[in-house]
Amino acid sequence: MIILLLVFILVLLLVVNWIRLLKECYTINLPGPIPLPLLGNAHLFVVKSSEFLNLIQRFIDKYGDVIRIHFFSTPYVVLNHPKYIEPLITSMDYITKGQSYGFLTCWLGQGLLTSTGQRWKTHRKFLTPAFHFNILQNFLPVFCKNQKIFTEKLKKIADGRSIDMFPLVALAALDNVTESIMGVCVDAQKHSESEYVKSIEELSTIVSMRMQIPILGEDIIFNLLPYKTRQDKALQILHGQTYKVIKARSEELKKANITSLNESNDIGIKNKHAFLDLLLLAEQDGTKIDAESVREEVDTFMFEGHDTTTSGIVYTLHCLSKRRDVQEKIYEELKTIFGDNMNRDPTYQELHQMKYLELVLKESMRLFPPVPLIQRMIVKDSEIGDINLIKGTSVVIDIFHMQRNPALYDDPLEFRPERFEKPLQNPFNWLAFSAGPRNCIGQKFAMMELKVTISEIVKNFVLYPSEIEPVLCADLILRSKTGVHVKLVQRH
Repeated sequence: MIILLLVFILVLLLVVNWIRLLKECYTINLPGPIPLPLLGNAHLFVVKSSEFLNLIQRFIDKYGDVIRIHFFSTPYVVLNHPKYIEPLITSMDYITKGQSYGFLTCWLGQGLLTSTGQRWKTHRKFLTPAFHFNILQNFLPVFCKNQKIFTEKLKKIADGRSIDMFPLVALAALDNVTESIMGVCVDAQKHSESEYVKSIEELSTIVSMRMQIPILGEDIIFNLLPYKTRQDKALQILHGQTYKVIKARSEELKKANITSLNESNDIGIKNKHAFLDLLLLAEQDGTKIDAESVREEVDTFMFEGHDTTTSGIVYTLHCLSKRRDVQEKIYEELKTIFGDNMNRDPTYQELHQMKYLELVLKESMRLFPPVPLIQRMIVKDSEIGDINLIKGTSVVIDIFHMQRNPALYDDPLEFRPERFEKPLQNPFNWLAFSAGPRNCIGQKFAMMELKVTISEIVKNFVLYPSEIEPVLCADLILRSKTGVHVKLVQRH
C-alpha cells in the first residue's frame, strides 16, 4: 500500500511538472522540442562537445531563427538572427549574463565578465581607460618580444609537417596577457609544464564540461565527483599567483608613496603595470577597491585575454593555409609598410596601416568567432520584438550560426575577406566582439595582438593546409577536438 502511494505521488509530481513545462512553452509561444517531465529537453544535449554545434544547427533547420528549449525546468531561448539579437544586446535592461556564467564565479568571482547591475557599471567605467591607445602602445613591445620567441620556436619545426597550432599559440598569448595585464612575465612559452599554465587549462576544461553536460551543472552532483577536487586545486594555484602579483605591486606603490592615480604620472605612458595600478589605486565612493575585487578583475582579464585571442589566431592561420593568394596579398601589404627592413618590429601606427590584414581577421572571426555563444538572463517578463520572454529565461545568442546564415551572407562558408571592404548591411550581422553596452572592452587589445602575430607569421612562413580538419567544439571559446593544424615552410 505504501509503495503504491509513493508511486502515485511520484506520478502526480511528474504530471504536475509536465503541465507546468507545457504551460510555460505556451506562454513563451516559440517553436522548439516538446519537453519531458523533469528533464525538459536536457536529454537531447547529452552529446559529445564536438556534436554540440551540429545539434544547434539541426534545431535551426527544424525550428528557425528563434528556438525554445528547457534544461530541466529552466527555459532557454536560442537566437541566431540580428533582428532579435540587436534589441537584446543594445539595451541596458538585459545586461545580466545567463545562468551558465555562474560556473565561472568560483574562478572569476564578480569580475567584469560575470557581474551585473551597479557593480558592473562602476567597474566598466573605471576600467575603460586601461585600454586607451596610450596604454595599448606600451603593450606593443611586449607582444613583439613574445612573438620573436614564438617565431623562433616555429622555425625549428617548420619543415612541412602538420602542426597543431593551438597549444603553441596559447602559450604565447598567455605570455602576452600576463605581462601586459599583471606586469610580470611567467615565460609560459619556455615553461609550458608550469603549474600555472596547467591550472588554466584544467579549469577551462572543467567549466566547459559543466556548461555542456546538464547533470554536472548541479552542485549537489558535481561536488561529489573528483572534478571538484581538481577544480579546487587549480583555483588555489591560480588565485595564489594573482594575489602574489597584487601584493608585490602594492608594496612597490607603497614604497614609491603613490596612493592615487593622480600621483602616478607615468600611469598611461611608461608604466607597464597600468592595468593593475588602475585597480589598486582607483576609488569607489572614496574607498580603495578591496583585494578580492582586484583579484577578480585581474583573473577575468587573464582568462578573457588569452583563450579568446588564441582562438582568433589559430583559425585565421587555418583559413590562410587554404588560401595562398590571401597570404601573398598580406605579404605584399607588409612589404609596402616595412620596405627593405621586413625584420623590424611594427610601430603602433603601422599596425593601423594593415588594412587588408584587418579584413582577413574579420572574415576569419566571422567563420570562426572566438566566443561562439553568449548568454543573457531575463530578469523580468519582457517582450523583444514579437518574442515573449518570461523572467528566469536564459537567452543564448548564437553568434556562430548567425555569422554563417545564408540570409545574411552570400556563400557564407566561403572565406572571402573582401566582404568587409564595404560596411555590412547591418553592423549586427558580425558580433565577434559582441556589441552594445557589454561589448568586449579589450577588442583593440585583441586586434593589436592578432595583427602582430599573423603579420610576423606571414612574414616568415608560407602556410599550407593540413589533412587534419578541425572538429569544432563550443567550449568557453571555439576549440577543436582534433586541434587546429597547419603546415609551415620558411620563406626564403
